[in-house]
Amino acid sequence: MAAYVLEKFEQERREIYIYDLAVQEQHRRKGVATGLINGLRHIARERGAHIMYVQADKLDDPAIELYQSLGTKQEVFHFDIAP
Repeated sequence: MAAYVLEKFEQERREIYIYDLAVQEQHRRKGVATGLINGLRHIARERGAHIMYVQADKLDDPAIELYQSLGTKQEVFHFDIAP
């Protein structure tokens, strides 16, 4: 898992963004990802984070199922901007 703290400029709060989360195939469906996220929740509380969030691809059903079991889904737009 790779995650980082985002200090918000438009309001006084910080958020935790889960940038990437992967579990080797032979260890999937054993609670590893849930354990990692719950561990990060502890760190987020210690750091005074307002919220944690993560993105999932529309076709990644296992990731969507995991994230829906842990939080609420937000409908947002994602834009890719070429350099």
